[in-house]
Amino acid sequence: MSERAVPLTVLGGYLGAGKTTLLNRLLSGDHGRRVAVVVNDFGSVDVDADLVRARHGDTVELSNGCVCCSLTDGMAEVVRRLSVHEPPPDAVVVEVSGVGDPAAVATWGDHPGFRRGPVVVAADLLDVRRRAADRWVGDTVRQQLAAADVIALTKADLVDTATAEATRSWLAGLAPRARLADAGTAAALLLGDRPSPAPPAGADGTPAGHPTHRTWSATGDRPVDTTALRRLLGSLPGPVVRAKGVLRTAEAPDRRTVVQLAAGRLELHDDGPWVDATAPSRLVVIARPGADDLDLAPELSRLLGAPDVPS
Repeated sequence: MSERAVPLTVLGGYLGAGKTTLLNRLLSGDHGRRVAVVVNDFGSVDVDADLVRARHGDTVELSNGCVCCSLTDGMAEVVRRLSVHEPPPDAVVVEVSGVGDPAAVATWGDHPGFRRGPVVVAADLLDVRRRAADRWVGDTVRQQLAAADVIALTKADLVDTATAEATRSWLAGLAPRARLADAGTAAALLLGDRPSPAPPAGADGTPAGHPTHRTWSATGDRPVDTTALRRLLGSLPGPVVRAKGVLRTAEAPDRRTVVQLAAGRLELHDDGPWVDATAPSRLVVIARPGADDLDLAPELSRLLGAPDVPS
């Protein structure tokens, strides 16, 4: 990597807040920068297929010079690889998990060869106030927002003007030092042009002292019936806050079908051909803290035709 310090920007926000949409906008944008995007959920990134130059395991190279890679090997290994990448990136953007602490992850910007960019936190205008008031997840949501240098206002098309203004005022009171920005402006700020104040040194991204979310994940080689999938995801109990995955379906077994469930909205979309014939389908379901009596492992196992893998 060159001697010039590369900005490392952190993108946070609660489950379903719109982080992936911001990343897709950045990766597909005509900004002239070589951006390295580090994601937790590699399969959910849906960059324009025309931009994809090559796929190498957990890394996608784009024709515009951008690179997208997953956190499979851990943050330390990703930072090491990026520090010697040629050509070097102009900026690095790290997506924090939906229940993670963006302020803690921002400390990786102190690694030699990097500098801290802003902490950008996505806030769903439709749902953020309800999430912040939730007895189980509210502390996590408010902690993420309080860490922000920039709050990205997402899903503005789903609320009326009065609701949007009321939520903006509430966010300004909760995080007075943060800049409120629409999704387009926030995506541009992910390039790290404005440095952030130094957040407190911390942990690995998991908030300390908060109840943990429950997670179930399953993989399988059998094509998934989308009718059964919609029936299962449409009937999940209230404590479930998120579901996501990449599936091979019975209706389109040679295509990657990306599944997203957030704020009660289920979306399935085509993500291009299923290139790696050995890769299994995978689906993850996340429930808020306190759902101790809930067990979704059998349903996921039956749906994908494989044993469940609880987290």
